[in-house]
Amino acid sequence: LKPPWPKRHIPLRSHVRQAALHPRRGVRHGGSGAMAAVKTVALDEGVMQWWSLKGVGVDPPSNSIRTAILKVYGTEEVMTLPVYTNTKVSEVKGMLAYRLGIDPDSLAFRYKQGSHFRTNCDHEEINRQVTVHGIKSFSRQKVEWPHPHVIIGAGFTGLKMAMNFIQDKFSNFILFDRRPEVGGTSWWSQANETSRLQTEVGVYHLQYHENNGWPEDAVTNPWPSRGQLLKHFKDVSQDFGIPPYCRMRTNVTKMTVLGKEYWSQQYELAISTAGHEESVFHCSSIAFFPGNLTNPKRVLYKGEELFDGDVVYGISSSFDYSRCSGKGVSIIGSGAFAVENVRTCVEFSARKIYMICRRKTLSMPRIVSWLINQSTQFISAALTLEAMTPMYDLMGIDQWQYYAVYANEARTTVTIKQKSRFGIGDVFFLAMYFNACEHIVDDVKRLSHHKIHLVSGRNIDDVHCMLKLLGFNGEFENDRLLKLKELYGWWVNKDFRRYIVAEPLGVDANNFGGTSFSPGAIMWAEQQAHLLYYPGDWVPVQESGQMPTHEADESIDRPAYVVEARHGALVGISISSLVPGIGERGLVTGPLKSRRMWEIHPVDKFLAAATKEWDNWARLIQNNGYDKPAPPYPYTEEMVKDYLAKEQEAYREQEAQMARRMAKMG
Repeated sequence: LKPPWPKRHIPLRSHVRQAALHPRRGVRHGGSGAMAAVKTVALDEGVMQWWSLKGVGVDPPSNSIRTAILKVYGTEEVMTLPVYTNTKVSEVKGMLAYRLGIDPDSLAFRYKQGSHFRTNCDHEEINRQVTVHGIKSFSRQKVEWPHPHVIIGAGFTGLKMAMNFIQDKFSNFILFDRRPEVGGTSWWSQANETSRLQTEVGVYHLQYHENNGWPEDAVTNPWPSRGQLLKHFKDVSQDFGIPPYCRMRTNVTKMTVLGKEYWSQQYELAISTAGHEESVFHCSSIAFFPGNLTNPKRVLYKGEELFDGDVVYGISSSFDYSRCSGKGVSIIGSGAFAVENVRTCVEFSARKIYMICRRKTLSMPRIVSWLINQSTQFISAALTLEAMTPMYDLMGIDQWQYYAVYANEARTTVTIKQKSRFGIGDVFFLAMYFNACEHIVDDVKRLSHHKIHLVSGRNIDDVHCMLKLLGFNGEFENDRLLKLKELYGWWVNKDFRRYIVAEPLGVDANNFGGTSFSPGAIMWAEQQAHLLYYPGDWVPVQESGQMPTHEADESIDRPAYVVEARHGALVGISISSLVPGIGERGLVTGPLKSRRMWEIHPVDKFLAAATKEWDNWARLIQNNGYDKPAPPYPYTEEMVKDYLAKEQEAYREQEAQMARRMAKMG
């Protein structure tokens, strides 16, 4: 199937590398005769060593540098291009074709010779001043669509995509959400009034972009509360002008594909807005961000009616945690929400916490999350586990023995693979140290009056509250709405206009680049916007068949749109390699994570904030009757500097390995 828009031309390697363009200078773009900011041509220092012949005859590379001035025919738009003396027209055409996503054969260069104009042929050296025919601008032209683009979900990623459109000066979109206010299901419905952000706000804020700032109190408040985050979503949305594009209290109940020809398909949505009759809305694309924290897994234990205490799901604000004060509390589960509930129970002065689970999942200290998020590239699983050691030593537990850890004998090759995401927080480790929390690997057999009977035969007495935190399921209705049979990357049935993303489940990696949401959200929002701006770029993605796929599995209650961590990682790698514009954008957003972390959370201030909360929790636990001496915060600046040095050492080793592989290849 051929798109009506230009298919991005993927030049041969000889064109892509632009070998005879000068590698140490920049490309200047200008409009109306003015020169704009320099944009660097990224080439390897050793590029001239493998420069290949172009044009006619034997023509060795030149080291003489000159400037070529290119002007778009019929406009005043100018590009000043640093080149070598013998840079060929074919090379410059290849560069422009690569940047603009067009066929180089559609370009023609002409220059004035005396009183006439002549064509600068492909095999010739580029003239000093040429007029470029075949394009309207040195910037790629975005496709105009007949109907608005729809975003479903005003949570973090939906708001991020709306913000991305607005920053790109693109206004042909609308955002639907069934709630009265922005913020999303996770924070409105699943988090409770005591919930706080587990990761650092430096990589979890809506403004996250190289041209934007960050929350005013981010430095002093690394882990904001649910209420503060909901206010943040509302305030930032208003600051960026998102509300006029939102239609709240609106539910999308049905979607119909209009048209059978692939490239001209449109969509009809049945929408229901509170206080209005159901109506029909036509759109050109749908980006759906349903989130994963929507449908809590439920279990009913035998004897719950005899327990004579609170048996609840530890989500939302339906449970009053003050009822835990001075009482024994059981937490069923050990994932991120379970770890968060340990903190809440400690702060509400629970007498004793029993965390019961079938398998222990790794929890992560705050400083390890900081270490991963500040990394310029990644932190290896081996260094991640090493950095966890001070906290696990405090509990007297060897984290290397957890089921999630796969390592060789020397512990140099390590993978961490578990079904739950890391629960991030320090208070869990502190509560375990004081024995205010006990982590029990077992399962619940039945309940009786204030007692939990375990499968192993152990009985836990004097328990007044049971908090069930068994994770979440997706909703099959989301599959049905988009008529999703197979998820291709993030796209429905290989249709790039139907896009659905929910944060991948679990952990499965040997290197970790982040533990928070903003870096993923900006990538998910921008890559779909790119494909809507330049639909021709979808062709190599569709034709390659390289995207991971996923279908629904009712046996494990898993809709097609709910995928695991490895699926998400493979999509990111594949889309960046198949769509150069998306890959190039990643060179900007990738380093942003590290830069924001060091700007907002420098190590001394972060350690000071973590130590302050550690000491407060220690006093609170001691006041509950645990007279064990409080330990100092297990991390120091010197320890963190050592981890950072090992991070850099790993990068150098990786570069050395790459150099050795390249040398073997000749």
